[in-house]
Amino acid sequence: MADDFSPEGQLAKAIPGFNPREPQRQMAHAVAKAIEQAQPLVVEAGTGTGKTYAYLAPALRAKKKVIVSTGSKALQDQLYSRDLPTVAKALKYKGRLALLKGRSNYLCLERLEQQALAGGDLPVQTLSDVIILRAWANQTEEGGYQHLRERAGRFPGLAAGNQHQR
Repeated sequence: MADDFSPEGQLAKAIPGFNPREPQRQMAHAVAKAIEQAQPLVVEAGTGTGKTYAYLAPALRAKKKVIVSTGSKALQDQLYSRDLPTVAKALKYKGRLALLKGRSNYLCLERLEQQALAGGDLPVQTLSDVIILRAWANQTEEGGYQHLRERAGRFPGLAAGNQHQR
């Protein structure tokens, strides 16, 4: 495991500009040990340690289900869209990767339909937004709100996890 983080390791070979750091290597070893022993681990490390790769590499090497939780959607998107594919490719990982989001990130089709049925009682802008959301809902494959932030933000009650409107 720690060999991935050596100057001649798999990450250095596969990722241009990868610069292994000893604290990163130590953290990766601790993460690997925690996964292997099915024990919790809390790590605090400063900026520039290389925390992301230090937990992703051992997680991928473990060949077990691992969940990574982030503090923000921006970090979640960065991990899933950039860092995870980079490390997975470097380590020649062949398993499945998935992005899991809470219900509030998805459009509730039932609530959207209720808004659409209110049609004539809605302001023109709201009705226009409902039409756009319905068109989008008919063609989206995953249903996540993130691509519609400017429109979806006006409809907090249409999120699947929203408890305010039923």
